[in-house]
Amino acid sequence: MIRKHDPFTLALESLRARAEQGAFTPGAPVVIIEEARRLNLSATPVREALGWLCGFGLIERAPLGGFLAPRLDAALVRERFAFRLLCLTTSLTGGDLASRSLSRGGGLLRTSRSLSDHMLRAVRTTGNAALVDAYDRVNSPLLQLAEAERRVFDDFEQESAALVGLFRRSSGSRLADAVAAYHHRRMDAAPSLILEAEAGRDVQPPDF
Repeated sequence: MIRKHDPFTLALESLRARAEQGAFTPGAPVVIIEEARRLNLSATPVREALGWLCGFGLIERAPLGGFLAPRLDAALVRERFAFRLLCLTTSLTGGDLASRSLSRGGGLLRTSRSLSDHMLRAVRTTGNAALVDAYDRVNSPLLQLAEAERRVFDDFEQESAALVGLFRRSSGSRLADAVAAYHHRRMDAAPSLILEAEAGRDVQPPDF
């Protein structure tokens, strides 16, 4: 069992949060020694955590060794949104949204009642561990686009609030159609989202 303050866990949680917030410059090295110094840890747990994050697409292994922050690619972003939609569509036809509470899993803990919470809960209500893991892995890299979405879509708050309302009231075709429209809109806007994310990557994201 991993202890709460295990060095690997501390490194993993910190590095994952930074990667999801877009703190690393795409294409630039993630320097193990610098991250270890920042976390007041040895290099070993930092190296292990970065290796683990490669499996989530948040970090890449450099060709000559070490690690890089991945470059954002419009085609890959579209594919990730499409796969997240597939996970949600599967969940909405096989889960019981009213039957289970939101809980920890896959390294994430959501306690607010945001759209992200409702989408995650929809997947977890299926009870399908493989589906939850797949969703977690495809959703994690998309989180670094969250602030870009807010700036690209003028109606971001209204759109999200409307979809949250459907999650609370419905589990039928109306909800599924709205979730699909939400994702297709982002798939179409992938190049703009990447440009906005690049422009705003040095801006500190709000603490939700």
